[in-house]
Amino acid sequence: MPDRTVAALAILALAASMSACSYANMGPGEQAVVQDGYWMIPTDPKLTGCIQPERSQNEITNHVYRYPARQISWDATGDPGSERGPYVVVSSAKAPADMNVPVVVTFDLTTDCEKLKQFHRDFGTKYSGWLNEDGSVSEGWTELLNYVVGQPLQDTLNAVAQKYTWQQIWNDEAARTEFRNALLNTLPNASKARTDNTEFFSNFQVTVLKPTPVNPELKAAIEREQAAVQDAQATQAHGVAEANAKSAKAVADIAAAEAETRVAEQEALKLRAKLSGYPSVEDYLRALCIEQGCNPYQPTYVVPQGG
Repeated sequence: MPDRTVAALAILALAASMSACSYANMGPGEQAVVQDGYWMIPTDPKLTGCIQPERSQNEITNHVYRYPARQISWDATGDPGSERGPYVVVSSAKAPADMNVPVVVTFDLTTDCEKLKQFHRDFGTKYSGWLNEDGSVSEGWTELLNYVVGQPLQDTLNAVAQKYTWQQIWNDEAARTEFRNALLNTLPNASKARTDNTEFFSNFQVTVLKPTPVNPELKAAIEREQAAVQDAQATQAHGVAEANAKSAKAVADIAAAEAETRVAEQEALKLRAKLSGYPSVEDYLRALCIEQGCNPYQPTYVVPQGG
């Protein structure tokens, strides 16, 4: 077989193998930027287009860089799968302490192809900040988000924390509400400022979970104090209940005595009414004796005296 024929077949086989493995499939939450990578005729790299979610394209020799087309989460809770642990802030000088503030921020990346290409050109390439080929989060993507969202988030939390004592940050709902509102107000503009005043990210939503002291002894001390207060309140409540019970018993005893007195008075009135029908008390007693079957008129015996 001539050498030229062998070379041609080899090139065709190589092209066929590249075509078989270069099909780009986008999942439901993925989009991509396509960069020209034609190797036969070297040219300057150029972004040639985008691939939309749930689309497939044959991108032989081209490079495909994946980005999210779904809601993005910046999870700073320290839970499994989160991007990082809670942010640490310092409370006001009135009662300073390090506090953990867990935060979850969600937002969207632009799906406009021209803006997405610009984002890739200016920031994605700087951090290698695109998703892995299987759509999972890469270290470069996390680093990029930390620059755009994570760092201004920390700055905002630090500013708000200076207004409150650590006890207020821990237990006062007003402090947690101000953290959330401040983040909602600052993150859109802060992220835009970090991307050359171009709005690549939008639809920010913020959830601030309950902050806790970094030093566990502070929490334990407050819990002991609260337990002592609860014990004192329980003791006081028991004393009040006991005093109320004694008071109720005294009132009941007085009421019973008053009732007995009224009964006695009624009985006395009845007796007085009966006595009024007799000439004297002695006559009433004789009549009562007769009713009972006795003889009130007993004979009188005179014992003779010896002379």
